[in-house]
Amino acid sequence: MSKAQTKSDALRENILEVATRLFIERGFDGTSFNDIADVVGVSRPALYYYFKSKEAILEVLTTVVTRAAGALASEALPEDMRQPAAMLRHLVLRHAHLILTHPLQFRVVERNEDNLPLKQRKLAEQSRRAVLEQFRQAIELGIERGQFRVMDAKVAAFSIIGMCNWTAWWFTPSGPRNVDEIAEQIADMALRSVEQEAGRQLSEQSAAGVLKLLRDDIDLLERHIKS
Repeated sequence: MSKAQTKSDALRENILEVATRLFIERGFDGTSFNDIADVVGVSRPALYYYFKSKEAILEVLTTVVTRAAGALASEALPEDMRQPAAMLRHLVLRHAHLILTHPLQFRVVERNEDNLPLKQRKLAEQSRRAVLEQFRQAIELGIERGQFRVMDAKVAAFSIIGMCNWTAWWFTPSGPRNVDEIAEQIADMALRSVEQEAGRQLSEQSAAGVLKLLRDDIDLLERHIKS
């Protein structure tokens, strides 16, 4: 690669980095093409050589993360991930890993989704709904089998996904924990937030199992009343 090509690639990356920061800080509508050129330190025609518009810059910045999210949302779970706890852990790990490895791009998408090209905006919306449904189904299955506490599965799904998404706003690669360590901790916290108390899980959902849990609750209530 020639020095001229290397310099050109470096300038293109600098433009994307500057645009990322400005889109996050000011929003897409609050950032002009000239703003990007001024911060980069180039003329508007020079910037135009690399990108024809700020919409083109936004599309480049968000393509990777929106496509990756779409691919994950359509990905079938491995056969050994069919148990609710394993399923939920897998979903949390892969979602958290996606956010943690693309934090700035994710923040740009979150802050400027309404300004994405129509195709990307639809993909982002579809993948978000699909991810929510995967989480909800995993939690619902755990509830049905008596392995997770009875709760609103959709609310629980939103909460766990939100915990993953928020990492984009505080994670720094130079911090004391790497991507895998943080993803594992989030997965542990997610499971602890929904799992049934020890000794109250059902290996199989059945009328007899449900009745046993109800009797245990009644016995506990009677002991409290008598004491």
